[in-house]
This record gives sequence, structure tokens and C-alpha cells, in this order.
Amino acid sequence: MESCGPVMGGTIFALDFVGYYRSMAPRWSSLAALAAICVLLPGCKARPKAQPVTVRIFRDLTSPYASALDHRILDFQATNPRLSNGAVVQVGSLAIGDLQTAMNHLDEEPVDIVILDSPGDAANYPALQGEMGHAVNVCAAMEACPADVPALVPSKLQGERAEAANKFVQYLAAKTMPAPAAQPAAPQQAPADTPAKPTKQ
Repeated sequence: MESCGPVMGGTIFALDFVGYYRSMAPRWSSLAALAAICVLLPGCKARPKAQPVTVRIFRDLTSPYASALDHRILDFQATNPRLSNGAVVQVGSLAIGDLQTAMNHLDEEPVDIVILDSPGDAANYPALQGEMGHAVNVCAAMEACPADVPALVPSKLQGERAEAANKFVQYLAAKTMPAPAAQPAAPQQAPADTPAKPTKQ
């Protein structure tokens, strides 16, 4: 029988290529199986990035505390707010001119939060009266506001939009405006000297 191996010191070493590939076959099959499992399992795939969620607020842009609310929105965005799934929360105000128009869209997509100037604003709107039970007073986050500034998330709002809207409302409810700096007390003037009464001799 012919051999295909070299002769070293009188000993013939035969190279068994078939045996080599036969021993490596289980390793290659294991690697192929692992690769297939990794492709099929969702844990091996990169998770899709959650899309940002925009909270749309209806509010009176001419109210006494409109400017303060603008600052609170910026403060909220600076905290890099995120939902439980990692989605970024963004806040924007709706360009709706009056409360009646906003009420017409309350059950539609545009309105996520309604912030009123006072609880009395809801008196003429049946759609709001039913929502006032879960309104949150956010006056603590405002300047120059009345005693109660109701903010509410429509009860029909669900999913990520509801989570994002409630996250912003709770931020406003917990945000306390810093107390105004105390004015320095005016220096008291020393009492004027009264002339001494002459003594009788």
C-alpha cells in the first residue's frame, strides 16, 4: 500500500486528511447551529430604537403664567425625560386659538394635556367637567398664578402618549418655584436727640 507521508528516521507518518476533517466536522456543525440560533432569537438582534413621543398641550398662551410654563417646559426637557421603554419625551404647545376648538379635538390625536387658567374655565364644557375629577393642580410650578391651575390628561388617552403626558403633569405638580429673595430690611434711623429740659434753680 502506498503512503502519502514523509519518511523520518525510518518511520513513515501517514497524513489522514479524511480523519482530520472527520474530527472537525462536529465543531463546524456546532458553530453553524449557534449562528442559526443567534439569527433566529430576538435577543441576538439589535433592538429597534424607540421613537420619541411628543406631548401636545393646549394652554392659554396669553395667561399670566404662560412665560413661567415655557420655562418649566425647558426645565423638563433638560432632565432628558424618557418612558419606561427608553423613548424620549418631547413637549410642544398646540396652536389652538380658543378652548372651544380644543374641546372639539379632545377625543382626537392633537390634544394630550389641557392646562386651564382656573377650574372655572371648565364650567361651560361638559367634555371637561367629566375630566376634572383627575385634574392635577400645577400652580406650584408657575409664577403669578391663582390658587388652582388644573392640568388634565384626557382619560381616553392610552399607551405611550398617556405615559408621556402624565410624566410631564407630575413633573409640574412636584416642581416648586423658589421663594422670592427677601428684601433687605431698611436701616432704622436713630431717634433724634431731644433737647434736655432746663432744671429749675
